[in-house]
Amino acid sequence: MILRRATLLLAVALVVSACGGGMTGVPTPGPTPAPGGIGTVAGTAAAHATALPVVGPVRRAGPAGPVRPVRRTAGRPVYIPGQLVVKFRAGAPAASVSALHTQVGASLVSTIDRLGVHVIRLAAGADQDAAMSAYRASPIVEYVERDAYAYATAAVTPNDPFYVPDQSWHYGMINLATAWNVTTGSAAVIVAVLDTGIRDDHPDLIGITSGTSSHNFFNNADNGNYRDPGCPSDPRDLSHGTHVSGTIAALTNNNQGVAGVNWGGAAGTKIMTLRVLGEHLPAFPCGSGSFSDIARAIMYAADHGAKVISMSFGGGGPDPTVDSAILYAFNLGVTLVAAAGNDTCSPPNSVEYPASNPNVIAVAAVGPGPAHAGYSSCGPEVAVASPGGDGSCDPGCFVWSTTWSPNTGFVYAGFQGTSMATPHVSGVVALMLSRGITGPANIRSILQSTASCTGLASCPGIQYGAGVIDAGLAVGAAANAGRLCAFTGSISGTTITRQSPNPAPHLQDNGAFTIPNAPSGTWSVFIWQDVNNNGMVDTGDAYGRRDNVAIFQNVTNTLTSAMQVQTYGTGALVGAPILSVPGGATCP
Repeated sequence: MILRRATLLLAVALVVSACGGGMTGVPTPGPTPAPGGIGTVAGTAAAHATALPVVGPVRRAGPAGPVRPVRRTAGRPVYIPGQLVVKFRAGAPAASVSALHTQVGASLVSTIDRLGVHVIRLAAGADQDAAMSAYRASPIVEYVERDAYAYATAAVTPNDPFYVPDQSWHYGMINLATAWNVTTGSAAVIVAVLDTGIRDDHPDLIGITSGTSSHNFFNNADNGNYRDPGCPSDPRDLSHGTHVSGTIAALTNNNQGVAGVNWGGAAGTKIMTLRVLGEHLPAFPCGSGSFSDIARAIMYAADHGAKVISMSFGGGGPDPTVDSAILYAFNLGVTLVAAAGNDTCSPPNSVEYPASNPNVIAVAAVGPGPAHAGYSSCGPEVAVASPGGDGSCDPGCFVWSTTWSPNTGFVYAGFQGTSMATPHVSGVVALMLSRGITGPANIRSILQSTASCTGLASCPGIQYGAGVIDAGLAVGAAANAGRLCAFTGSISGTTITRQSPNPAPHLQDNGAFTIPNAPSGTWSVFIWQDVNNNGMVDTGDAYGRRDNVAIFQNVTNTLTSAMQVQTYGTGALVGAPILSVPGGATCP
């Protein structure tokens, strides 16, 4: 394996210095403002550049298998022959349930106990419509559906075994280096990857599954054999799940291989790999699975500590059992992310399921440029877009990551598809969680409000959702002045009392701010971003303060030097107490 030495990229951060009274002293309040006495404060915030080591371009080891077109769902079988999903009503007697299965001539395959769902298989040659009618006629049955296939939404195109220029173009597109300036992930955050399994013995993935409850659900299994076994019918086929997992959390800054959105390793974000895809159909030997297995895996992930569920597959839908599992996980605070699909943007093709579920963040794909990837499905359900690769400028336009096959062993390979776009978003969500940003609805809102439409026609829209994700803005990296707000007030102990009107004005992109209608007197000026939206100045927030600023009625006080801001809990603010800001949630 030939590697290029790590390079340094510059990332911008707003950094503190103790100006005009410092960051921790309590100012002496000035005279009580006269009724109606208001003035204006204007100024700028300063930025300071810092260096951050990141992994640069790499060379791939060895050949990586056949060239494949983008895998599409259209034309593939929709339903699993002879397999049904039966939802029983609450309190249905076990004896009655068993008797009904016997009456229909069905054998029990697996159960999803919390949902009251049974997966059953009919005898060979049985009349499936008659069996479904018998279940529907029973008063103890809520619904019965055919179990459907889901398919991995990626393609492998590893056609250049040599040096790949600009291997990390996709990370630059999402402003990842800026996010890394404030967080590289946390071992407390677990991302559940529902896929073909993972080869966590890949040299660039060692330790990323440690401490998680990784599990195998594929083809109604229920065991710990979560590693991708490869495809018996095609040992050249590369591991889809290993590629996806590497994008999220490959070991980073280790002079080897590729970088992950989160830096994996002993202290890095962990992957709970849940195998739900594999060799399900001889005609489609790799990357297919059943919705019933997926529902069980979603429930399991939510019950075993996952805070993100990443799903790089899609199929027909909706499916009521998977819908119930998604709602269960969502209500437990889990953020679910899924691939929009690879069936192009031409009607009647639309966003595939489960990405089309309203509680799932649907991800479309873009290639370098950025530009809409021609294979990417689109529709009103798309929340955001992210890099998925585009083979039009092979090899530098693919997404490169870790993978494996029985034929090649451990390699790095270029893939393209909405499967590759999805783990970029899942990884950024994990970075957000490491910053204390929680709640699936809140996370979706921040991803969309910070997304970029720069260079994209018809954006926002059905091709891109709100735009291409921006990791730096999503995690609240202080380099973005437009996410900071300014207000006047006082601090006593650990409480900041706002004096200027609420909400506070946000800074302009160049760092300039103007606080109108500020009560006259001698106050402090605060600059703040409540990154985790909890109404408190705490670790990870951007924070700065200037004390003893005089405000006079009908006068604008323009500060003569730039206010400087730093990430709270770093530098001069290490060990600083948490400050409460009543009404502070209006300064996101």
